[in-house]
Amino acid sequence: MADTSAVEPTEYLRRLFDDVEFCYLVVVAAQLGVADLLASGPQSMADLSAATGVDAQSLYRVLRALASRGLFREDDDQRFSLTTLAEPLRQDAAHSIRPQALWSGSEAYRRTWGHLAYSVRTGEPAFDHVYGKPFFDYLVEQPAFAKIFNDVMTSASSDEGASIAAAHDFSGYRRIVDVGGGHGALLTAVLDRHPGPLGVLFDLPDVVETVHGAIDSHVAAGRVEKVAGDFSEAVPRGGDAYLLKWIVHDWDDEAAIRILTNCRTAMAPAGKVLLVEVVIPQGTAGTDATRLDTTMLVFTGSRERTEREYRDLLHRAGLTLLTITPTASPFSILEATPAQDGQR
Repeated sequence: MADTSAVEPTEYLRRLFDDVEFCYLVVVAAQLGVADLLASGPQSMADLSAATGVDAQSLYRVLRALASRGLFREDDDQRFSLTTLAEPLRQDAAHSIRPQALWSGSEAYRRTWGHLAYSVRTGEPAFDHVYGKPFFDYLVEQPAFAKIFNDVMTSASSDEGASIAAAHDFSGYRRIVDVGGGHGALLTAVLDRHPGPLGVLFDLPDVVETVHGAIDSHVAAGRVEKVAGDFSEAVPRGGDAYLLKWIVHDWDDEAAIRILTNCRTAMAPAGKVLLVEVVIPQGTAGTDATRLDTTMLVFTGSRERTEREYRDLLHRAGLTLLTITPTASPFSILEATPAQDGQR
């Protein structure tokens, strides 16, 4: 957590409100692909306006404001160039933040956060209140929005996958089932680092059927099988590791227990469940988990959880938490096995 002791309180709060406005400036730049246009070198406002199809003076005012914070650079001829801070806004950047910008700028994101007070009053997700249906049902009906969401999850997994793969010894597993694995970024990172195991990429049909990218080489090599289904009903049988990254946090306790129970009943003897989650530590200093927790409140009515809450959740699903391993990313790996009779 940043040291705010030297900041005057009114000024500190004012900056928070200003940052909301600045966020929208970044979103527009990402939506227009300005960083991609500047990747080849400085561009005039006439060129940028023509390429983006927007009003030149309005675009200039946005880019000038962004340049005041180091995103883009303006020269004396009102030509703009890319800066190091703006590089991640490029679509092809190694750690592109563009999917996150498109997500934060989406109408569904803005409208949902705009009804935070509803969730605070009722304890129910604001998304359901605004759209009349649960978040994941809406994704099925809105493929364009679903793509934005899946791109955010994929970009996050690409950044964090290597650190997760390095933090746990996956080499001893024969068959790893990536439950709700999306586009397979994490499974790819695991198999890249550990050549022994086979993998199953399991997700909804509309997700699995559109998966292409880094996972393709493992599919072609016969190391990955794509399986479509709904993890709230059942998961592929016979795995000795069930990998769930940022899945359980999407659901309330009863739904999460059902998913975990499905994994326990499907696994091979001596199998394990590996939850990859952000665990809320004691206190709040130095963690982003509490902000993520409020995101889950408004979108799905679920939560981020503490170690104690995860231990209890796993116990109710017939599993025993063995270890929690931190990674170089914000995530930890929670390793659990079926509970023995005396532990149930």
